[in-house]
Amino acid sequence: MILPYAFGSIITSGLGVALATRAGRALLITGSLAVAASQLVLRVVVGESDDPGYWQLALALFIGGLGLGLAAPVLVNVVLAGVPARNAGAAGGVLSTVNQIGAAVGIAALGTVFFGAVTGSATGAPGPADYGRAFGLVLVVSAVLYVVAALVMLALPRTAAEDVDR
Repeated sequence: MILPYAFGSIITSGLGVALATRAGRALLITGSLAVAASQLVLRVVVGESDDPGYWQLALALFIGGLGLGLAAPVLVNVVLAGVPARNAGAAGGVLSTVNQIGAAVGIAALGTVFFGAVTGSATGAPGPADYGRAFGLVLVVSAVLYVVAALVMLALPRTAAEDVDR
C-alpha cells in the first residue's frame, strides 16, 4: 500500500541532493508544501468514499513521497549551512535531538486531536464514521502544520552547506 510513497521519494531524492547547494531552502519549502498537499488529497479521497480504491490512495501517497524526497535528504545540509564547520558535529546532534522531540510531540499532538475528535454515539462506542471524521480532521491539522513548517523554513539559510570551512 505504501509503495507509491517510496517511489515518490526515490524520484525526488536524487533531484533534491543535486540541487541542494543552489536551492536548498526552496526544496525544503516545496517538499513541505507537497506533503501538505498529499494530506489534503488523502482527506478528499478518504472523505468521499467509505472504501477508496488503491489508485486513489496511491496518488495521495505518491505526492507525499515526492515531498519527502525533496526535503529529507537536504534538511541537514540546509540547517547546518550557517554553522561553522568546527561546530557541525554538535549542531548535527542538536538537529537529530530536535527531530526526535518534534516527531514525539507531533505524534502526541495529532493523537490527541484524533482521540479528542472521536466521539461515540449516544448509544455506545464510536463507529467507523466517527473514526473517519477524526482521521479527516487529523489530515487537515497535519496539512496546516506542514504549511506552518514551510513558513518557518523561510528563516533557514537559502542554500545547503558546501564543503567549505567557515
